[in-house]
Amino acid sequence: MTSKPITIFLTETLNGARELMAMKRIRHLPVIDATGKLIALVTDRDLRRAAPSPLFPDPNNDSKMDQLTVEKIMVRAPCTIGPEQRLQDALRLMIDKKYGALPVLEKGKLVGIITPIDVMRAWVNRQP
Repeated sequence: MTSKPITIFLTETLNGARELMAMKRIRHLPVIDATGKLIALVTDRDLRRAAPSPLFPDPNNDSKMDQLTVEKIMVRAPCTIGPEQRLQDALRLMIDKKYGALPVLEKGKLVGIITPIDVMRAWVNRQP
C-alpha cells in the first residue's frame, strides 16, 4: 500500500482536485474530514465525467469546475480494507468489484491506499 496517501477535503473544487491529481500523477483521492476520517473517494473518472467534452465544450464550464466542490461527485462510503488483511483478499475484492483503489483504514482512520500499481511494485521488488 501507499502509506500517507495524498488526500483532500470536501471543500476542494473540482479543478483543484483535477490539478492535484495531475501534479502528483495519481488517479484516486481519498476525501477526509479534519480528524483524518475517510468520508469518500474521488477518482479521475469521476472528474472526467463532470468535465465538459472536448467535442462539446461549454464556455462556462471552467468557472463551474472552480465553483463546484468534490462533494458533488465523490463516491461516499467507499469499500475499504484494514492493514492486517491479506494482499490476496484485497486483490480479489479489487478484481471482483472492478475497483481501482482500496483505502486502508485502521481504527477508522485512513492510513494508506492500495492500487494496482502498489501490487505491481511489490511483485517487482520481490523478484530476484
